[in-house]
Amino acid sequence: MEVKEKLIKQITETKYLNVENTERYRPIIRFFFEKYEKMEYWLYKEEVYNALKDSPYFMDYTLELCEQDLLRLVEWQSLTHIQDTSNVNSLQEFKNRRYRYSLTEYGVEIERMVLRLESLKVKTSSLEPKLFEKIKLHLEKILTLENPAEINETFEELNHYFTTLNESYKDFLKIFHEAKTEELMKSESFIVYKDQVVKYLKDFIGGFQINTIKILEIIKTIPEDFEEKLMNQLIEYQKSIPNMEPDFDYDYLKEINLGKWRSIMKWFQGENGTPSESVRLKQVINDIIHKIMKNVSAILEMQMTSLHRKEDYKHIITLFSNVNTMQEAHALGNVVFGITKVKHYTTIERKTENPDYSVIDLENIKIELASHSRKIREKVEKQPIKDKRLEKERQLNEILSIRNHEKETLEKYIQDGVIEMKKLKGISRFERRFILSLLTQGMKKKGQYIYNGEHGISYKVIQQSDNWIELLSEDGCFTMQDLKIVFGGKNE
Repeated sequence: MEVKEKLIKQITETKYLNVENTERYRPIIRFFFEKYEKMEYWLYKEEVYNALKDSPYFMDYTLELCEQDLLRLVEWQSLTHIQDTSNVNSLQEFKNRRYRYSLTEYGVEIERMVLRLESLKVKTSSLEPKLFEKIKLHLEKILTLENPAEINETFEELNHYFTTLNESYKDFLKIFHEAKTEELMKSESFIVYKDQVVKYLKDFIGGFQINTIKILEIIKTIPEDFEEKLMNQLIEYQKSIPNMEPDFDYDYLKEINLGKWRSIMKWFQGENGTPSESVRLKQVINDIIHKIMKNVSAILEMQMTSLHRKEDYKHIITLFSNVNTMQEAHALGNVVFGITKVKHYTTIERKTENPDYSVIDLENIKIELASHSRKIREKVEKQPIKDKRLEKERQLNEILSIRNHEKETLEKYIQDGVIEMKKLKGISRFERRFILSLLTQGMKKKGQYIYNGEHGISYKVIQQSDNWIELLSEDGCFTMQDLKIVFGGKNE
């Protein structure tokens, strides 16, 4: 990323959002913005004051305070002002400087952003398959146009639909990963919405697949030089528009347009073999449908289990109603509900596996129980740190011994840089296991060289024929394919 001067300078136009007296500045800017939307661009301080003074939040507001606020907003460049000299009749009136105020371009865009932020919680997200159709139509159209103005208009509309598509599907899918949605999908009330949600998602996938295939076909027909031609035509149109900034950076504008175009291409066809965003979107929606059906299936199963339990409970109640004495009721309760107070001792070892052996026949066992009180702690004896150097040296020597044995095996059986399996006779169990491990790793690469860092060798496994051979070892005969190991240098 290239860091330019515009990127590091402060945006003073946003100061009114988070300073002292923000509660006065924000309503003023919102009033200017509402007037701006109605094409009333220039306002007097009296108009602003009259619009705010009746609000309960501005009971003590004065015209002088309103003028101070307006001048402060001008200082931050959220507003701009010009002196109104149309009705000046004296020098004194001219010195008083009666101003008209208007929102700056930055002020307009910042307030639009604030409005969007305020509507985020009430914004409804949706999946619109028609957006794909519109993108397809605009791609087809932009390939046939020659007029720079029409190309620029089509390009802007194409980016608008693409941006809307990304925002819509991300906001919609985010709902399914929220905690409240997860809880809803696991509740019985979700069954009512299940069919509607699944139908909505499947309809979207249907329209999405049809148009995505057509879009990919269009992308494949785009000439290689079209991208550069399109960027030049967009810049040509921009240069035809009168621009009051003599140092306007058209190269940066071209870079932005190029990024937008390539993002659309990447979204549908991917890049460098990675899955495209369209493929990921389809997979995510299929996962959501699968998750919905799984949750609904679990809910229905719980409902059926509950129905079966009701029948069981009715049967148990009938049994208890037929009992005549409390003793019989206790006996039945032990059978139905189990013994109320049970202690389990897991450290007792069984003396016999005989099922007829009674508990009464067991010998008494003494079990020492540790205290669960936090105040009483068992005394812990301090143990010195054990010296494990000898054990580490022993383990290291074992590993080095194995590596040396493997190296000797390679030197023993490699002939002209090759080990042929069918030529090996009477190898040891260790040698067989080592050579087969080399085969296993090599066959994963399907004829490509792999590097073995433990022995500093590179090799590949090749199948010589379709015949099967027998590898004779001291621990048996192993039937396998006719393979050979070809060894190469470290940099192969």
